Amino acid sequence: MKNILVPTDFSNLSEYALEFAIRLAEPLDARVTVIHCEELPLGDMSLHLSGEASGSAISDDSLFNAQLFRANKRKLKALEQDFSTDKVLVYTQQYGGGFLKGITHYVEQHPVDLVVIGTSGQESIQEFFSGNHTEQLIDNLAVPVLSLQDQQFHPIEDIVLGLDMEDETYTQKAFIKVKNICEALGSTLHIIDITRSKDDEEMMQLLNKVAKIVGLSNYMVDVIEDRNPCEALLDYAEGTNAGLIVVLSKAKGGLSRFINHSFATKLTKKSAIPVLTINKRHV
Repeated sequence: MKNILVPTDFSNLSEYALEFAIRLAEPLDARVTVIHCEELPLGDMSLHLSGEASGSAISDDSLFNAQLFRANKRKLKALEQDFSTDKVLVYTQQYGGGFLKGITHYVEQHPVDLVVIGTSGQESIQEFFSGNHTEQLIDNLAVPVLSLQDQQFHPIEDIVLGLDMEDETYTQKAFIKVKNICEALGSTLHIIDITRSKDDEEMMQLLNKVAKIVGLSNYMVDVIEDRNPCEALLDYAEGTNAGLIVVLSKAKGGLSRFINHSFATKLTKKSAIPVLTINKRHV
């Protein structure tokens, strides 16, 4: 995990995400890049002071946009200066394409191992049909997305992985990605299955089998019977003082998100603990 991307709209939430990313990057010796996406043609926005962009055309009547872009460029430069540390340098990128299209394109064109984003857990009217920004990234990116709602940072000594072995299928690749994250952070992994009609012994054997197949060493397993899996997982994570919750999601867009709102989406909106979501469709 060497390349962390942080989308920014210059809000406090974005700064919380950047602070978290820097704290996360220090033990990993990782690079942190902050990206701000403009509503301009897709691609790299290397803006000159004139407001022109290399590779993109700004019409003569777009003076307001040119001024806005220059202002945003100055804000990005300020983030570099204010948040870089002796251990982690912050890099910034101004990019075209708008929020989702721009970030998706950037991730496809550059080495990115993790996206860290601040979220309020709320949806604006504009986001109602497409999902909030965090949900959009979870649904579309081929890299894990870590969301957080506040400025608190707890050492990530314990990570809780929430599963539903009754209703879901999981690939070995997905578990290996979780294993790599735990090993990179030196964390203990708590593998939790939340069931509505548990057979403890059988499920514990299955969880241990999965852990051994992917070569996990520092882990423990548990089975919880609860009809509200989201609340049950949050209670467990808070009880273990976990620094991170991980879920494997098969996020879906379009009408299906109203019919079957994903577990990951519910969790990111409710959790005070940072949530790392891995989209199973991409692993």
